[in-house]
Amino acid sequence: MRQWIGLFAAGLAWALAGSANAAALKGDCPDGYVVHAGLNTDFPHAGVKRAFLVYPPEGASGPAPVFVPLTGSVESTMDNLTVPRSGATSLMAKQGFLVIGPVRECADQDPNLKAGACNGPGHGGWNWNPWHEGRAAGPAGDRFKTDQGSDSTFLIAAVTCAAKAFPVDAKRIYLGGISSGGTMTNRALTFRSDFWAGGLPISGEWYVSKDDGFPLSFNDARAYVAGDPHKVFQGRVGPYPLRAKLDPMIVITVWGGEKDLWDCGPPLGLCSDYRPTTQAASNYFSAQKAVVHVACSARHGHMWPQANTQAFNAWALKTLASHPKGSDPANFKLTPPPEGYACKLGRFADHYPEG
Repeated sequence: MRQWIGLFAAGLAWALAGSANAAALKGDCPDGYVVHAGLNTDFPHAGVKRAFLVYPPEGASGPAPVFVPLTGSVESTMDNLTVPRSGATSLMAKQGFLVIGPVRECADQDPNLKAGACNGPGHGGWNWNPWHEGRAAGPAGDRFKTDQGSDSTFLIAAVTCAAKAFPVDAKRIYLGGISSGGTMTNRALTFRSDFWAGGLPISGEWYVSKDDGFPLSFNDARAYVAGDPHKVFQGRVGPYPLRAKLDPMIVITVWGGEKDLWDCGPPLGLCSDYRPTTQAASNYFSAQKAVVHVACSARHGHMWPQANTQAFNAWALKTLASHPKGSDPANFKLTPPPEGYACKLGRFADHYPEG
């Protein structure tokens, strides 16, 4: 493990070698707002006070790459940032990344809130409550076929404000998350590929729909994907219809294996299977000529990757940072992931027998 991390550090230094001369993102905060390291609260956005944490990059010279990690339904923002089992993503600041940890709106600015109000069905046109990440199946969700929603714009606003105090590499801005956070990553990338250089959706939903946007039940969506696993599927996570062309970026989609399932409890029971959802995401991103897509499979189930967690985090972020926005996909080189992960360029080919 120490040898691998040592090799990673050398590789990251190479990947970020141009950061000292990189173009900096222009910082901008709401009038009178001063951003600082640690917890930032009362950040006004879309009529609501929001919060986010900032971990400055260590040893950075010049504009730094950014990573915005998103927790899911039951773990708090601080869990994801500091608890090893939940990712401990703030440690990536030690690798030269500016880490920005947004707090879910449902947590009412409390970075330590775990499930509570954040673990349940959404409202106001949204399907699920932790993040505004997928439109509801009924008429209330129709506006979000074209409206990215306030969480997508909040994530960008937080990064832009942080850039006022901490120089940000404008071509190396990435986000990633687990479960609902992975779904939010899918939404942000499909709506705002103009801003993000890429992302790491881990066990994210796609909310697969028919080609006409008609919502499908959980089991019908599973069968729909299984019946044609090569297809590009419409869904309720991204714009409808899906954009024919995305801006250049890199996406690493992670599937947790056979046990990557989510049980909503009674009366709903099993309500998400991340085999078809990650397949659908990989199909769409892989079909984009300007997008480098990496499909990664593991066996940790529905949680932040558990095998060699920090080695995986380091590998994933180094891989993202090695492909700054605007890079030619033909020049991308995929390095081997740490033990416990099988990763390949393109769509998933291991989810279904005919893969």
